[in-house]
This record gives sequence, C-alpha cells and structure tokens, in this order.
Amino acid sequence: MGELRILNGPDKGLCFELNEGVNFIGRSRENNIQIHDETVSRRHLRIVKKSNRYFLTDLASQNGTFLNGAYLTPGIEVETREGVPIGIGMTVIGIGGESCHAMLSLLDSIGLTRDTKDNSGIFAVHKGKTNQRKLELIYKVTGLLQLNLPKEDLLKMLLDVFLELLVRIDRAVFVLIDRETGKIARSISKSKRAKGKTIFSYSEEVVQRVLKEKKSLTIADAQNEAMEAELASTLKMENITSVMCVPMMSFSEIVGAIYVDSMKKPYPFAPEDILFFEDIAHRTAAFVLFEDLTAG
Repeated sequence: MGELRILNGPDKGLCFELNEGVNFIGRSRENNIQIHDETVSRRHLRIVKKSNRYFLTDLASQNGTFLNGAYLTPGIEVETREGVPIGIGMTVIGIGGESCHAMLSLLDSIGLTRDTKDNSGIFAVHKGKTNQRKLELIYKVTGLLQLNLPKEDLLKMLLDVFLELLVRIDRAVFVLIDRETGKIARSISKSKRAKGKTIFSYSEEVVQRVLKEKKSLTIADAQNEAMEAELASTLKMENITSVMCVPMMSFSEIVGAIYVDSMKKPYPFAPEDILFFEDIAHRTAAFVLFEDLTAG
C-alpha cells in the first residue's frame, strides 16, 4: 500500500497509508490525512491512488500545490510518481517509502526540512509559499544547468531567476576567478535598478574575504549590525544595506562566488538561506569547472 510522508513542518516524520481510491489532504480533521500547518488549506489536496499510480488535484487551496517545478491548476488532475516532492503551503510531502530517502537528503541539504514557519529570511516575502518558492528556484536552477548553453548565457539566465524569485534583492553577481592565479577574472551581473545595463559595482571587500576564507558571509543590516569597523564603513559608503556572498566550490576547488545584495531595506538573512545558496553555488561551480576544463 502506498505511503504519504511528511518531510518537514510541524508533522515532520509522520507517515500515512494512502487508501486505494480517493484521499483528501488538508488542515481539517475531516480529511483522510490531517496536516497541522496553518499555511495548508482546510481541504487542500486530493490524491487518488489507482494501484501503483497516483493522481493529484489541488482543491483551490489558498497557497497552492507545487509539483515538478510548477503550480497545479486548481481542479485539474495531474499524475505524479513516488519520490517527487510536493509543496502544500510550507509543508513538503512525498509519496513512497524508500524512494523518499533521496528526496529527504536533498531537502535537508537546502534547509527545507527545518521548521521555519514564515520566518525564512530572503524568502519571507512569499509567506505561506516560502518553501514552494525554494523548490521552484531549485527546479529552475537544475533545469538551466542541464541545458547545453554557453557559460555566460547560462549564468545570466540564473541571475534573472535569482532576481525574479528574490523580490527584495537589488543586485546579483557571479564573480569568477582565474584558476591559475586565484585572482578575480571577471564578473557577470544583473540589477533591478540598472534598467538594461549590466555593469555595476559590488563590494569587492566582501567578495575577496569569501574567496580567501572559502566561507559564506552574510550581513543583514549594515547600518546596525555589529561587525569590523572597516567593513561597516565600506558598506555604508557603497550604500549597501544587506549582503550575502557564498563561495562557488566544486569539491575543494573554488571557482568564484555568488553575491547578492540589497540597497534598500535591511534583509533578515536566515541560516536556511545560506544552506540554500551554498547548494546552488556547488551545483553552479561544477558546471563552471566542467566548462573551463573542456573549453579548449
């Protein structure tokens, strides 16, 4: 008999048997499976089990149902398979037993197994859809990295995705280094304020520190957060309110860094944000390193 597993949130770790035929999922106790999550609708989702096949229908839920990189159209039945994450509100569920283990490892690596409620740093603006937005970003990044595109074109497309989903971020940059000298070779950037222009400055002091130490750096509020006086002065002079920079590492080799910042309101970066972007940076670094090794 098929199983439904709760992979994060208040009910994390619970496992329910799916009946043959119709199963209703939601916050109300009247459902076959009750989810104790305020971001899940009272009757959120219908799962129909037909032998070893599974069909999902979103029941016009408030925060939607996320599957395979897209939101389900309410009332339209869609088939899924075991081992695929399903986002309902802030809760992520999956169908299957052993097939869920790999999915759980992925979610844990990007911080999605933690109970963050609505307090989730750079994704907090999405409220009840925070974890769905994280899944959406991972799907889009993974999909782009699988395309046979020139390195610069693909990195620009990734920056577009970052700025689309991280609505309060003003600027995003890939900083690439020369692997022989270890010095910055070039940067590829996008800005919401540039109006088509792609050249702008970033905090070189922040990037250099991340490249040297090979550790992520986040500053949520440059105006008030306790930090080294020199760095604080630099960020204030550059009108940077919040910044996050993570190294792009492929195994032990560093190929660059991902840099995002905000020049308006302070951004409450959460530990989950760092985990999430470190995973993206690792995926992107592997692509960049492969492209560099095969370029000639």
